[in-house]
Amino acid sequence: MKTEELIEVLTQDNKKVSPLKSPQYRFLRWTLFSLLTMSAILLFSIIIRGQYHIPRFWQSNLALATVFLSCGIVLFKRNIPGQQSRFDYLFHNLILVSWFCFLILSVSFSEKGLFSSLSEELKNHGSSCVEFVLLITIIPMILLNFYLKKGFIEPTILYRLSVYVLPFAFSQIGISFFCPNETSTHILTWHNLAFLPIYSLISFYSFKLIQSKV
Repeated sequence: MKTEELIEVLTQDNKKVSPLKSPQYRFLRWTLFSLLTMSAILLFSIIIRGQYHIPRFWQSNLALATVFLSCGIVLFKRNIPGQQSRFDYLFHNLILVSWFCFLILSVSFSEKGLFSSLSEELKNHGSSCVEFVLLITIIPMILLNFYLKKGFIEPTILYRLSVYVLPFAFSQIGISFFCPNETSTHILTWHNLAFLPIYSLISFYSFKLIQSKV
């Protein structure tokens, strides 16, 4: 077999691969599609339930928005080989840990303490918050899976954590426009701890889907 014929045989089944767009462009597209779905769900909630809320404490949303932007840029940047930096994961994880610590300390230094406050809050009806968070998260998670499967999947815990953190921060901002209860106890109980196992399961299987690229 001639060299030209051998090359033709070896390359005839190869698929044409188009280069990925810039990380900022891909992250912006994902964000816009996610915002559209969240806005549609919020609008549906207003029409059906007449329920919406304007957050009073914007500091929390500003911190979460910083986490969202930093994590999204890092995640999509590291989705392209050769774009890594050793300090990529530091900034958004530091802010996220500080945000969690603030919630826990706020509840811990309340009159009833951490565990008594959480156990009492669990007796209240906060399941609608869990349902809403899951509702506004599922489509962004599917879209994130679609976008990341096109690039390099980094097999590290920090990358997997970022796949979790990005839609988490997005959903926390979204629920603030739905739930009128802005107390630290309610946010820690119903916006975080109550749906953490379910959301972790979704994120785990989403990451498995991302890893199983053809």
